[in-house]
Amino acid sequence: MADEHATPDPDHAARQATGAAQATERPWQVLTGLRPEGAKYPARARLDGEGIVILRTKSGLRGVQRACPHMQGTMMNAELVANETMVRCPLHAFTFRLADGKGVNCPGFRIKIYEIKEENGALYGRSVS
Repeated sequence: MADEHATPDPDHAARQATGAAQATERPWQVLTGLRPEGAKYPARARLDGEGIVILRTKSGLRGVQRACPHMQGTMMNAELVANETMVRCPLHAFTFRLADGKGVNCPGFRIKIYEIKEENGALYGRSVS
């Protein structure tokens, strides 16, 4: 039985929040099939066996799944829009936020988004959505 008069632990909530963040944060993985030096973007790469497209935006690199979830149009020809914070599929102009993959003009559709970083001459990625 818990002691009702026990002194509360002020660090308990912080430890719980840190543990939750660590449990949900995905590890960085090396991208294969793409060498950062001399790469032209958009570029194809593989992350954990899955084909993705790497885009260069004003704020850095971002990855998206290779095909639009609507009719599987290639995202290699996608257009960056809204100050490069969104990506538009070339087939039917379905537009997705690069922050979380949510469709902005296509309710119910979402695209997988990947954080991408360059470190020690290699590219690393991890899923955002």
